[in-house]
Amino acid sequence: MIRSMKREDRFSCPFRWTVAVWVWTLIGSGVLAWGGIVLMRIDGTLGWVVWSKYAVLLILLVSLVGVAGYMPLRLRADGERMAVGRLFGALKIPLSEVEEARMIPKSYLDGTIRTFGSGGMCGYFGRFRNKRLGSFTMYATNLSHLVWVRTRQGRRYVFGCGRRTEEFLAFVQTRLEK
Repeated sequence: MIRSMKREDRFSCPFRWTVAVWVWTLIGSGVLAWGGIVLMRIDGTLGWVVWSKYAVLLILLVSLVGVAGYMPLRLRADGERMAVGRLFGALKIPLSEVEEARMIPKSYLDGTIRTFGSGGMCGYFGRFRNKRLGSFTMYATNLSHLVWVRTRQGRRYVFGCGRRTEEFLAFVQTRLEK
């Protein structure tokens, strides 16, 4: 049986890019494109030069595809789960597993180190660590409005999609109270 959901039973918000994300994305894309062009212009007669050139081009291509595939596209929630939409499948967190969800200020990210992911190109996403929050997964395009989510299993997440982040948190908290 398919249950139809009313608009008030779900929340959906696109991850809007800030100027900083646009700048980092343009710089990163330009560097990758420039690197690819320079590598294609290398004319090597030695076998190892040719193979090295194609190996580096492959790494550049995989990096670009990886960034595009995992960048956050849409933040969603319904009565059962919250999810971050990505090209390579959504990150889904059942609401039954959420122990804590609250707003945090941008200052909570001070001293954050990116351990794996993107620090601005197409957003801020991947694995991060700092003294205050510990190790966490972040999907954000706007660092001014952030939601902290902790699950019963100890997983930690930070989400930030802009001004509607507060609306997302209110939606989730009303579902958690039920």
